Amino acid sequence: MAFNLSLDRRGFLKALAATAGAGALPTLARASEQPGGGQWQNWSGNQSARPRDLAYPATEDALKQLLAATTGTVRAFGGSHSFSGVVPTDDTLVSLEAMAGLRGRDGDVLHFGAGTRIAQAGAQAWGEGQSLINEPDINLQSLAGAIATSTHGTGLGLPSLSAQVDGLTLLDMTGRRHRLTAKDGELFDAARCSVGALGLVTEVSLRTTPAYRLEEHTWTLPLDEAMDFVAREKDNFRNIEFFAFPLGGTAIVKTMTPTDREDDNLAQDDSNDLLEMVSELAMRAGWLTSTLQKLVTFFVEENRRWGPAHKIYANRRTVRFNEMEYTVPAERGVDCLRQVCETIRERDINVFFPIEFRYVAADDTLLSMFSQRPGASISVHQYYKQDYRPLFEATEPVLRRCQGRPHWGKLHGLGATELRALYPRFDDFLAIRQELDPNGRLLNDHLRRLFLENG
Repeated sequence: MAFNLSLDRRGFLKALAATAGAGALPTLARASEQPGGGQWQNWSGNQSARPRDLAYPATEDALKQLLAATTGTVRAFGGSHSFSGVVPTDDTLVSLEAMAGLRGRDGDVLHFGAGTRIAQAGAQAWGEGQSLINEPDINLQSLAGAIATSTHGTGLGLPSLSAQVDGLTLLDMTGRRHRLTAKDGELFDAARCSVGALGLVTEVSLRTTPAYRLEEHTWTLPLDEAMDFVAREKDNFRNIEFFAFPLGGTAIVKTMTPTDREDDNLAQDDSNDLLEMVSELAMRAGWLTSTLQKLVTFFVEENRRWGPAHKIYANRRTVRFNEMEYTVPAERGVDCLRQVCETIRERDINVFFPIEFRYVAADDTLLSMFSQRPGASISVHQYYKQDYRPLFEATEPVLRRCQGRPHWGKLHGLGATELRALYPRFDDFLAIRQELDPNGRLLNDHLRRLFLENG
């Protein structure tokens, strides 16, 4: 989620002071970013681990030797942008950060080391005269982690990163090396979105397209108008999304369209300091939250910027949050969002961060949220210092009633029984998982709940 604000700071602060009084403004204190030895923590700080071994193999052979020498659970981590418990273990944590970068090219297919960050892949593709088909709005994740959780951008005709994979190399826990492509059928379909439960991916080959440029347009609308606009125009823009403020009744809409303009205009106002200030104030003075949502969107300036696609997709975000995301059938998306917003208002839940709404194309993987159906992804966020449980526990039942599938990297409460009902090929995936990891060495507590009936 990238909450991209272009704000008139003076105007906002003047209005805020008039509404809340200067005495209500909080003194900000930032959490320490200093990592400890032998410790891992995700971006928001809600997941952590103290593994016995923390390994950074630089080659596939080194990784193979590591897997042979270790005992217990093995989990990999990339950019650490997952909020669910997909990473933590007390045994062995592996980073593929050293296995990064462009390794080769076959026509429109580019081969990357699995530890390559999305930002690096986009820039290196551009250097080859290519662009990724689509990208998410945060680009710090590793490619291996992004495809493991079906990380995605927005656009009804555009697939997630998992569906852009043309081939991958996988080391399973029996020591076998698999170079997988579409000719491998079900195994390939499983490995493209595996939640890291089949093995460790060492190389990812992505289908790309000739380099293209985008123009981004951002503006505000009343929330009901934004919903109507996106539902009506979803087929008319390459990329379309919006950020809903249920308590303020407003929304920020963003579209992207291809452009031939070459005079790059990449400037965007970095309003992270203001966003954090407002999040702190909303947390401490919940009675102001609806007013704050109205004020923020009132002072968002209509903005256009353009340039190379990989420079337009992503935004710099430093204000941390925790996130739950469900993908519902595309045709049910706007109605489901309305129900979520109504629930937040009816229960008067204190949340300043907006709800992000995006469309994604269907794919043929076994376990992506978009398997066999196009989806509308609804992302609910809470400022990282606030307890996210009241918000998520109130809205998750709504998303589930709309046939929602949870994002593997985001917080949710589902286990194997519920997931089987959502994925027609769930048992096929479980059979493949058992074959490649018969001793369950890739299963931490969270994955046991996902993939074992009595986990």
